[in-house]
Amino acid sequence: MTNYFKRAREDASLWARNTLKYDPAYWVIMDTETTGLDPKAEIVQIGVIDGAGKVLVNNVFVKPTVPIPPEATRVHGITNEMVRDALPFPEVLPQLRDAINGKLVVIYNEKYDMRLLRQSARAHGIALDLDNIDTVCAMLKYAEWNGDWDDYHGSFRWQKLQGGDHSALGDCRATLDLIRKMANG
Repeated sequence: MTNYFKRAREDASLWARNTLKYDPAYWVIMDTETTGLDPKAEIVQIGVIDGAGKVLVNNVFVKPTVPIPPEATRVHGITNEMVRDALPFPEVLPQLRDAINGKLVVIYNEKYDMRLLRQSARAHGIALDLDNIDTVCAMLKYAEWNGDWDDYHGSFRWQKLQGGDHSALGDCRATLDLIRKMANG
């Protein structure tokens, strides 16, 4: 099994090095902050940077159709008052599409953020067409690189994102730092 762990780490490092070799305009990092984790949760903030760290979507607030519960506010600091006058998701979506369309989109916990994009669209009765993007989960790559095996689940244990500040943009920057770290080791 030791060779398996070594190979997984090498593969994750290779992925990170190859990603960093791409033209920074070809790939982006996206993150969201949300009203929670449940099936009715929605996005309240979106951030996107390109592969060089240039800001494409700058912590844009999104007005959800559901209130932000106190436990979510304790995590990211975003209150209902902060999003009261924000644009609803359908009006923010064109800016997001412009930033990610046709790009490789790296997301820390890709399944979660993509689910929340779809849930936010559904809450407004719109279809979400993101067929023109490719996504990759940096969290799964980092789990492989980290090599902490979970026998119960039969997979590498997910790791918390280090260095993020629970703002969408801060977590994008932390993901870029993590990719750089993985590329170097």
